[in-house]
Amino acid sequence: MDMGKYGAAPVRPEDVRDGPRQEKILDVSINEKYDVPVLHFAGGDTFMLNNTNTRAMNRAYGTESDGWLGQVVELAIGSYTDYRGEKPEERETVTLRAVTTRQPSADNGGAKGAVALRDELNEEIPF
Repeated sequence: MDMGKYGAAPVRPEDVRDGPRQEKILDVSINEKYDVPVLHFAGGDTFMLNNTNTRAMNRAYGTESDGWLGQVVELAIGSYTDYRGEKPEERETVTLRAVTTRQPSADNGGAKGAVALRDELNEEIPF
């Protein structure tokens, strides 16, 4: 019997404190309570994206979640300043970095987009 699902959990700072880890994305869903994307990894764990990590995913793989599937990301320990108390306090967090690169295609500005941009840049400049 596969017991993997019973050990799966959200990735937390203590999970990457000893060093970064790489994970392959199998699925993306939306957390109903917080209305944020959740990455589901091949290893069974999940990772809820904050605004910063969502922007990193959008830049690396596009804004359509289908483009995120099969990609590999690195999760590492990071920090942020929490200003909600009487004085600012440093807190740990998990940061995300794209490892794999999105493959170019005609619909994401790949080869077709590059030719159009190259032609646009080669226009003569009137003096």
